[in-house]
Amino acid sequence: MTARSTLIVIAAAKAKPGQEKKLEQALCEVAGPTRAQPGCELFSLYRSLEHASTIIGFERWVSREHHARHLQGTHVQTLMSAMSDLVAEPPQILLYEVLNEK
Repeated sequence: MTARSTLIVIAAAKAKPGQEKKLEQALCEVAGPTRAQPGCELFSLYRSLEHASTIIGFERWVSREHHARHLQGTHVQTLMSAMSDLVAEPPQILLYEVLNEK
């Protein structure tokens, strides 16, 4: 029996003016390694239609523990270092517990 995800993560990052493509590239580079991590069920990136400088990541994890291990990964640490030059403000990372879904 496969475990079902219990955690949704929505992370938003707003690029500095002129850094939109570099932020997109940096986020896309972590997509593959993140998807390959144990406990990751989904990792998707989306650009806001109203604010083109904002990209959100939508993630599904089997547990908070799996997500916490993800945050310690080399690829995430590399991204966080690179983001300081790319983002206009600290990224917002919100965690949600799955209550009811079909």
